[in-house]
Amino acid sequence: MQAVTKPPVPKEAQIQRAIMARLQFLGVLAVHIPNEGKRSARAGQRLKGEGMRPGWPDIAAYQNGRHALLEVKRPGYRPSAVSDSQKDCHALLDEHGFPVAIVTSQDEAIDALRIAGFRV
Repeated sequence: MQAVTKPPVPKEAQIQRAIMARLQFLGVLAVHIPNEGKRSARAGQRLKGEGMRPGWPDIAAYQNGRHALLEVKRPGYRPSAVSDSQKDCHALLDEHGFPVAIVTSQDEAIDALRIAGFRV
């Protein structure tokens, strides 16, 4: 008998691409601001000076005057998968009235947008 193997857990980038495609299909204006990635200290300082904020959520979505922020994680993520800079940034956004939803799939992203008042 051959062992049954589970399919691999999708990477965050794969999940994010799927979410972005679904939002586009549903007519939701959404954008990813690329804050992640390895860069030199000099490049990091330049980008921070231009307004980059460590920990900023992966996706900002807009519809009919509404705004939602989504942090994409892999299925089965643990709270420890949220970095300290993400926790700090998300807390700051929440203090300003912009809560961040942590999502691991297209369906969770759609649910978060519905909670935020989106028509999707």
